[in-house]
Amino acid sequence: MVVVPGKADLVLHKGLVLGHPGSDSVAISGGLITAHGPFAELKPLVGPRTHLIKLAGRAVAPGFIDSHLHFLQAAAAATGISVQRCRAVGDLLGDLRLAAGKTPPGNWLRAFGCDEALMLEKRGPTRAELDQSLPKNPLRLRHQTLHATWLNSRAIALLGLEAPGFTPPPGANMIRDAAGKLTGLVVGMETWLSNHLPPVTGAESESRARIMSRELAAAGVTTFTDATTRNGPVEVELFAKLADSGAICQRVGVMIGGNHLDAVDRCEQLARAARIGLAGVKFMPGYRYDSAVLARPVLHALERGLDCAFHATEIEELEEALGAIEAARAGFAGERAVPRFRIEHGGLINPGYIDRLMALGVWVVTNPGFIHFRGPKYTAEPGLVAHLYRARSLKAAGVHLVGATDAPVTPAKPLAAIAAAVSRTTLDGVELAPAEALPVQEAFALFTIDAARLARLEAGAIEPDRLADLIVLPRDPFSLKPADLMNLAVDITIVGGRVVYERGRPAIASSDSAELRSG
Repeated sequence: MVVVPGKADLVLHKGLVLGHPGSDSVAISGGLITAHGPFAELKPLVGPRTHLIKLAGRAVAPGFIDSHLHFLQAAAAATGISVQRCRAVGDLLGDLRLAAGKTPPGNWLRAFGCDEALMLEKRGPTRAELDQSLPKNPLRLRHQTLHATWLNSRAIALLGLEAPGFTPPPGANMIRDAAGKLTGLVVGMETWLSNHLPPVTGAESESRARIMSRELAAAGVTTFTDATTRNGPVEVELFAKLADSGAICQRVGVMIGGNHLDAVDRCEQLARAARIGLAGVKFMPGYRYDSAVLARPVLHALERGLDCAFHATEIEELEEALGAIEAARAGFAGERAVPRFRIEHGGLINPGYIDRLMALGVWVVTNPGFIHFRGPKYTAEPGLVAHLYRARSLKAAGVHLVGATDAPVTPAKPLAAIAAAVSRTTLDGVELAPAEALPVQEAFALFTIDAARLARLEAGAIEPDRLADLIVLPRDPFSLKPADLMNLAVDITIVGGRVVYERGRPAIASSDSAELRSG
């Protein structure tokens, strides 16, 4: 036990302190962990203004750090129309019809969560099916990966996609049928579509953010990084406002897209004022240029001291990213240490790339939840399964590995992702590359201590002087089977020593002015 002078603000007592078998209590003061140990030894820290939370045998664990999600998109999905549960086109159309029945004619419907690879028919809805189901409302139905959209005819007309002389934005692919007519599926136009739909009001953004932040808190998330490539000054300013107003209760890191490098000064100023982190620059390799071309903006980011992240779900993207990293490192002449490189997803990593990743010191931000929630998509390609979302082989080679949910692509639930990293089992019970499974302690580290290192946060472990970002679980998570771990509830979430979520307690109670229950 380490004790510092003065009284604690908060003491969690008489439970299990994860990672410390001899401790049953944790003391917190000034937003930091001040001590852990037997409650009898921590009693001198309890004063008249100390709040006590009796654990009654429950487990205290570090809060989860989600190193890659899309907060605004997840907030829209959480408060809008979700069709993620649908596994048949008929069910999807039925859910959309129900939503349209509650929406005034002419108003846009925004839905999320279709993936043709997970549908029984192995296809998404046709334009004709959408028109028949939604004759009075324009529809934008986003693909579960966030990289494509289905539109009905009303939406296509309002957006002018079939107007004479319409020019798609660079990189867009507007799918057409054999007769040359738009099918309604458009790929690579997500930013363009978002900019051309009716804007979301400030009040609606704040309401969505509060709901999503509470959902994250209920899942035990105390810190997240938004890794959306469209992020620029406008989005950083929005995050700053949401964090400053308290609509987001987590610690926030925001990446900006590689096309916003000319606005780094403004983004840094906005982030600094709101005490949110600028987590680096996100690049999207895309086969349209070689690694040498991509290396130029990467080198510019390095010279500004920014970490560089690369979306890489396919081997071609990984190759392009690593080539750009090698070229940028060779050209970096700064006196300080080279900022960090991140491979986001690492969906496919052949054995030949593992030593290269290790040699470059690259961090891989993996998504073990994809194995569980999107597993049926991968079973159709058995030759790739051994290379999917590697974990054990990367750690064995010394590659830095952290975890993320990529919400809303998979649910924003780190416990579910941790369970998937342990079991490597799909929704329908199929094991995928079980040799890549991790022990539960290492799977937990993906979202705690390892993620804290990547984020440069003094968090992720229950030790004195670390941030008091903690969760309380009803049972010892290390003793549970993966199926039980996946469904384990979070009882309490604490950020900086403040309770931001307590299961069964109204959201209004999770505020700066809320008094904690004593016990």
